[in-house]
Amino acid sequence: MYPIRQGPLNGGTRTFGTPKVKTCLNLHNSYSLDSKSDLSVRVILLLGNNFVYLIIYLLIIHLYYYIAARDGLPWNPSIYTSTLLQHLNARSVSAMRLLSFFKQIPEFNELNVQDRITLVKYNLMPLIILNCTLGYNTESQKIIEADSDAPWDSTILMKVHGHDIYMKIRKIFESFVRIAQYDQRIIQLALIILILTKGFSTSDGLTEPILNDGIAVYRAQNYYTELLWKYLETMHGYGKTVHIFNELVIHFISWQMLQGYLHRNLCNVLTPTEMNELLPIMKSLLHIP
Repeated sequence: MYPIRQGPLNGGTRTFGTPKVKTCLNLHNSYSLDSKSDLSVRVILLLGNNFVYLIIYLLIIHLYYYIAARDGLPWNPSIYTSTLLQHLNARSVSAMRLLSFFKQIPEFNELNVQDRITLVKYNLMPLIILNCTLGYNTESQKIIEADSDAPWDSTILMKVHGHDIYMKIRKIFESFVRIAQYDQRIIQLALIILILTKGFSTSDGLTEPILNDGIAVYRAQNYYTELLWKYLETMHGYGKTVHIFNELVIHFISWQMLQGYLHRNLCNVLTPTEMNELLPIMKSLLHIP
């Protein structure tokens, strides 16, 4: 179990060999900056310290994720879902928000356009579970990405996949939740690293296209992997860094192995009519013609 760590991104202060800087962003409520400060000015002032800049940079791009425009979303996130079809279509909002997060990453945007499409199409769905840990409330045990969203009822997973598979999913999810509670920046960086992973999908019968510029993808992934390691080592020490890295790898391999079964079972459960009524983005991410 990881102790809960209240870092500078939760409104506190932290010294990195420079004057203390107080962050005043409220991600879940007002999405506002301190009225006395300007975001761009604050970032410029912090450019002299790489690790402080890293933290502020992560906070900025995750702010964009939380305030992604609701206009044009394929599904109204305030609607409560009761059927499997509604549940799947509701996940389109999570997918679009997560995609808006990745679009803020310069190294991702600089990749070949077709390579970006391939990475999103084959990698985004498995990452939703990891992303959900950032909006998970341990007291209510509900996932709410934004205050106006209807909570996600995870019992739909039990109805579709059965009790045993549901418990496996829950065990993996709770492992990621412990890491997110310890330090959300770890999850944010892990999301970037994993979206850049070639050959990530384990679903049967899927042939993932060869990347046009695999070297560029590898370099971008390697950059953020090194960034995560340096961040962990600086903030939490070498021993904890090794432990957390191992935890991330082990739990995501477990999740990756489960993905193949979940995809096969989902395709068997959905009726032709339901498949036809899936939103286009969900058809693409679920690889349903």
